[in-house]
Amino acid sequence: MTSWDKLDASGGDPFDVLVVGGGITGAGIALDAASRGLSVALVERFDFASGTSSKSSKLVHGGLRYLEQRDFGLVREASLERGLLNRLAPHLVEPIPFVIPVADRWRRARFGVGMWLYDALSSFRNTSTHSYVDPDAVGTLVPALRTNETDRGMLRGGYVYYDSKTDDVRLVIEVLVQAVRLGATVCNYAAVRNMESSEAGCRALVEDTIDGSVMEVAARRAVVAGGVWNDGIEALSNHTATPRLRPSKGIHLVFGREDVPLREAAAFIPDAARERMLFLIPWHDVVVVGTTDADYAGDLDHPKVTSEERSYFLEALNENLNLSLSEGDVVSSWAGLRPLVRAKKDATVDLSRSHAVYEFAPGVVGITGGKLTTYRRMAQDAVDRIAPDLDRAGRSRTRWIKLGCGDVGALTNAVVRRAGHLGVGPESTAHLVRCYGDRALAVLDVAAESGLTEPLELGCLPIRAEALYCARSEMVVQLSDLLARRSRLALTTSTAGLRSGALDLLAGELAWSPAEAGRQALAHRTEVELERGMSLPREVARGGLDRTAGTTI
Repeated sequence: MTSWDKLDASGGDPFDVLVVGGGITGAGIALDAASRGLSVALVERFDFASGTSSKSSKLVHGGLRYLEQRDFGLVREASLERGLLNRLAPHLVEPIPFVIPVADRWRRARFGVGMWLYDALSSFRNTSTHSYVDPDAVGTLVPALRTNETDRGMLRGGYVYYDSKTDDVRLVIEVLVQAVRLGATVCNYAAVRNMESSEAGCRALVEDTIDGSVMEVAARRAVVAGGVWNDGIEALSNHTATPRLRPSKGIHLVFGREDVPLREAAAFIPDAARERMLFLIPWHDVVVVGTTDADYAGDLDHPKVTSEERSYFLEALNENLNLSLSEGDVVSSWAGLRPLVRAKKDATVDLSRSHAVYEFAPGVVGITGGKLTTYRRMAQDAVDRIAPDLDRAGRSRTRWIKLGCGDVGALTNAVVRRAGHLGVGPESTAHLVRCYGDRALAVLDVAAESGLTEPLELGCLPIRAEALYCARSEMVVQLSDLLARRSRLALTTSTAGLRSGALDLLAGELAWSPAEAGRQALAHRTEVELERGMSLPREVARGGLDRTAGTTI
């Protein structure tokens, strides 16, 4: 990937397009614009995907629940984009069956109509059309489900339909890798501090937030894809702008599969007592449970999971499933903010999930709203908006650009052979294919060179060589970049990855002093604790620091 020094356009022509924001939408815009032959620069003030794009529900889905809001256009668009992503990134976007248990005839009829409509809006091109199964099949797919009594009687059966799951950060990285291969310049930890624009173009003052240096980046047009931060960025170039967004907060809890036994299927469970739906998704080697949808007016940089929100999920899970979960069973949790576009009604559930493209100022376009699944269409719409001003812009090609893998079977065979020679186990081998696609062989090259083939943390799938690869090829510059985003250990382990070998490996690779290594571990611990709304065990944090920094907290 690319770096800060390549942003400097002084003495040369301006970029055609400056993209502000390194989440999935910004990454998609960079790829779309680069695929049209335009010169592109992308800047992100934190790490790539560090905002909403790393805190999604991990789903590429049509939006079944939007049928209740009669938003058929969004469901249609999302369903078609889901099918397209299944083809463009088959290693990363994986179809998964969802089970909806049914306890009475009214719900069977209601969900049945919804299932047929859901299939129809995808032109019956989903992985499979829905089916109705008996109670025994439901119990097999969702072993923890109460099968004898529910709030409205006996379990009568359930519907099985298909959506897809993904690793949201890995999807962002894969899109950025393809954008860079087509000539885009991308840079994390590069914050826009000021922006001036006219019909002739724009100039942005960009700060390197690592060392504090500043440069001016010129472009013929700019697209701001800052998610929930868009209003603040718009104010840099338009001081009289009216806020367009109303953030919505969603939280997710993570459990071990021994505590919430799900293997192959996910579950979408009506929680009648709270008039909500719970979903449970087997993801990596854990189970993700979500989600809430509540109006949010707090700190955009640090949304957190509250004790009340944890209690809500634990109560709902224990009431609807044959479980006795407590806070001690929660492996991790996260809070994410959705950039919903303001509508006439006040309730968050009534705000638009569709995206909006609008003009910030002359030469600057903003885009916000939407969802992970529809990022490619959002990016296409944004670039279409500025394309008439850029005479060299062709048509979008992203419908045909593979995202890291063409033939999963052939790639898997090659990786298995290479991994077998290095002694990498089958589960870690599958993890490498799923996370890196055709770059999995490059990760194994690093493993062969360094001998780092052991797990990064005992019992986890990432191997130690990934830390070096991510530092060298995926622009990891902070400990949290690796643990919270590239490897996801901050989500899949209760220790947030602080007992892994990541700190030592990055300290050696990036030449951190003992003091800097200690600062990195403390910063990661603080970030995780802020988000989870609870402290990590002190011995865990000390264990992560002592080996390199000789420091205690």
